Order: sequence, then structure tokens, then C-alpha cells
Amino acid sequence: MVRWTEAPEEPTYDLVEPDELDAGPQRRRSGTVTTVLVLLMLAFLGYGVMRVSSLDDFVDLAIVAGAMAVTPYAVAGGLLLAIVTFAFKRRVLALFPLVIALSLSALLGPRYLSEEQPEATGTRLRIMAANLYLGNADARTIVNLVRQQQVDVLTMPELTPTAVSALDRAGLAELLPYRVFDARPGGDGSGIAANIPLRKVSLMPDTLLSQQSAVIDLPGIDDVELTAVHVQPPLYDEDVPPWRTELAGLPPSTPNDRVRILAGDFNATFDHGPFRELVQRGYADAGEETGQGLDPTWSSLPTGPPLTIDHIVVDNRCAISSYAVHDIPGSDHNAIIAEVVLP
Repeated sequence: MVRWTEAPEEPTYDLVEPDELDAGPQRRRSGTVTTVLVLLMLAFLGYGVMRVSSLDDFVDLAIVAGAMAVTPYAVAGGLLLAIVTFAFKRRVLALFPLVIALSLSALLGPRYLSEEQPEATGTRLRIMAANLYLGNADARTIVNLVRQQQVDVLTMPELTPTAVSALDRAGLAELLPYRVFDARPGGDGSGIAANIPLRKVSLMPDTLLSQQSAVIDLPGIDDVELTAVHVQPPLYDEDVPPWRTELAGLPPSTPNDRVRILAGDFNATFDHGPFRELVQRGYADAGEETGQGLDPTWSSLPTGPPLTIDHIVVDNRCAISSYAVHDIPGSDHNAIIAEVVLP
């Protein structure tokens, strides 16, 4: 007897494209990552609106004044956010922080670029401003800078009686014998020392910190008025109104008056609306004019990042031929020196 059996069915195979073999499982985009990136972008957008609208002009909050001071760091953070967003393949989203960062960068640009100076052909004055940090700045370093840089006029916020003695022992009285000093314990004092005769005047009598002013008696030409600036810092909410008022109260520079120069610790950067308004009242900032407007003059880590809060601001009829920032041991501020050519 013959038994018939069915032949087994031939196996069938599904064709798989080569790309599918290599692709592996598809990754699903994380909604959490997208949400975090969007929230960071919204915060950055809010910051940009605050900076462009000069919110510190009318809001009495120390946190707003502090936030405006760190605009250069915020721009760097925005660029980093754009890079991170792009790395997470949210390419369209990455455009938003990039555009905001570039827009804010345009506000910083002038501080990197030197400006053409007016045709000033008068006397040259070398002016130095140095915050002595409660009188603790190294006196020998300051006197050496005065000697090496051939400084004519020195302004000193936070001048103390102890600092006066230390500076004179280091030789300041021989180099800059003329002085208008209001030395006080702590950080309230200030002073002006010069190698040119000075006459004390009262331009800022009602300020929280001493801000001495003097007329520099230059032979044969019109005299120059100079103020040793030390504006109340906006550390707390109650400090913001006097900070804004004192910046607004600094004397303007007008063509019919004496040439005016303001030098010292303004506790404000170019990203603060009140400081920009001061400069617009007939002044030019030496650091910005020479393309060094972002060179930091104060640093107190971890309290805050390096900032440019010390300035030499001159009548815009003057020319700035040089500007430099120098380290001072013992102080949280750097010294700034500018050579000013009078009209």
C-alpha cells in the first residue's frame, strides 16, 4: 500500500528595506525637554523686554537694577540656550533665543567700537579714579600708578583717615599736593588729589555718600569742574530711588558752562537707564569712546560677576586719547585712567 503525503509548504519571507535594518527603534521626542526649553525662552524674552524698555527707570526693585547690570552675561546665556536647543533638534525653536540674543548684542556693540573724537587741542589731563574699598586698597600700588602713569588728578571714593595716612607715607602728597578731601571711616568718604591747584565747590551736597567737587585752576584757560562720584548702590529696594535720584542729580554738561568731568564709582553700567540718561546730558564715557566699555572695573565673587560700574565721564567737547583699567590689590574695584584732551 502506498501512502501519499503532502509536500511541506515553502516558507515565505517579508522583504525588508536596508534603511529599515539600520534605523533601529524610532525615538520619540521628550515633551518634558521641549517644555523646559520653551520656559527658558520665555524667561529670556521677558528679560529682553525689560532691558529694551529700561524697566529700571521706573521700577523700584533692586532685583531689576541688578538684572540690568548682567546684560552681557544674559546675551551669552541666550546664545548658549540657542545652541542647546539646536542640539536637541528643536531647530525652529532655536531661532527664538538666537534672535533675542543678537538683538541685545546690538546694544553692547558700541562698547566694543572706538568712536571718532572731537577736534580738541587744549591741555591734556590724565585722570585716575580708584575706589579704595573702605580704605583697604593698597596705598603703594595706587601711588606707583600715579607716578608711572603721570596722573594729574585722582578721585578716591571710600577715602578713610587711615587711607590718607597710608597714601601720604607712600608718597602721594609729593606727587599730588593739592587736595579736596572728606575722609570718613567706612565707605562714606571721598577725595580729590591733584598736581594742579584745586578750589572746593559744592555741586552734590545732599547725597548719602560723600561726593566731593572741585574746580581745577588751569593757567591761561578756562577752569574745569570735576566731581568724585560715589552713587548709592541699588542693593536693596529702598536704595533704588536714591540711586536713581543721585544719578539724575549729577551736574549736566552744557556748552556755555565750564568743562565738567565726573570720575568715580557710579554703581551703574551702560545697561542701566539712569546712567545712559546721564551720559546723554552732554557727556561721553571714556571706556565706551575707546572701545573698552565692557572692561570690568568691579568684581566681588561670589557676590556678583565682574561689572563695569566705574567710569570717567567727560564733557563731549573733550577728546579721549587713552583709557586703561588697572588692578588694585586690597580693593574690589580696579583703577581706571583716562587721558582727556580739553577743547
